[in-house]
Amino acid sequence: MGFVFRALLLLALLTLCAMSTPLPWGSLWVVVPIAVAVALLLCWRWGPWGVLVPVALLSATMIAVGPYAAWSWWIPVAALTGCWMGLREEGGGPGAGQRAWMLLPLLLLAAGLPWAFSYPELVARLDGFLKQGDGNLVQISQQIGYQGERLRGLQAALQESAALRSRSLPIVLPSLLFLWMALLVVAGRDVSAWLADRLRWPALSRARFVEWRLPDGALWLLIGGLGLLLGDLKSWAPTAWTLLIVPALGYCVQGIAVVESLLLLRGVPPPIIALTLLFVFVMALPVFIVTTVCVGLSDIWLDYRRLEAIPGGDAP
Repeated sequence: MGFVFRALLLLALLTLCAMSTPLPWGSLWVVVPIAVAVALLLCWRWGPWGVLVPVALLSATMIAVGPYAAWSWWIPVAALTGCWMGLREEGGGPGAGQRAWMLLPLLLLAAGLPWAFSYPELVARLDGFLKQGDGNLVQISQQIGYQGERLRGLQAALQESAALRSRSLPIVLPSLLFLWMALLVVAGRDVSAWLADRLRWPALSRARFVEWRLPDGALWLLIGGLGLLLGDLKSWAPTAWTLLIVPALGYCVQGIAVVESLLLLRGVPPPIIALTLLFVFVMALPVFIVTTVCVGLSDIWLDYRRLEAIPGGDAP
């Protein structure tokens, strides 16, 4: 009963987010998880035949809205990720890092998005929407009593942040869209787990976070993004930053998994680990990210979790 309640609560939350996001992008809150869930279940049940789902979605979106609507591409590509997950469900399912690697189609789409004809218009519309939010914030501040120097200080701060946002938005927007779609893919997997339970199918596999380990291909993506960035090609800057930021965040998560696994092996309770990591994250955010990325990258060669002694076994 609790599982059904969580699934219904998730669908209600996605619907609420869709209602609060301008169309047509707001529809992705609901459409993407459903597409992922359907593609995952069909590929799990009928194998490669389930790949027809993203093909059908691609054909439908091209006929309905055309090839220049940037929002429509995320639906079939997310469904393709769902197909990949469904094809790997047998045999215990993929590990946490392998499951993250299955988001590769979304990452490639995000990296190529800045080259779309509609990308400048998308950036301009989002920037205008955020500036409108700044204006609404100023009006609300006036209504609650902001006057004189306090109001001018708020306006100056918003103008400075708007100028910085206008310069950085074209570069970071693809990475933000990828993170959003990754969240929706996770939601789609939860929906597919609920549907599998309703259909009385076997439960979907679950991956342990402490075993998170990205494949070697993620390192080549990061190196490619770094190379493009060092090449100082301005037209390639959004693509370069996307290929650099997203794998770096993946290795950041891998570094956290390494730290958690080492602390668990030494008997530290999981709540204490979570509170400690949260405290360090809040108090030293830049240092936390850089350190965990370095730990995750060094884990490629050192493999810390294999170097640990096995309790009751031979020393490594």
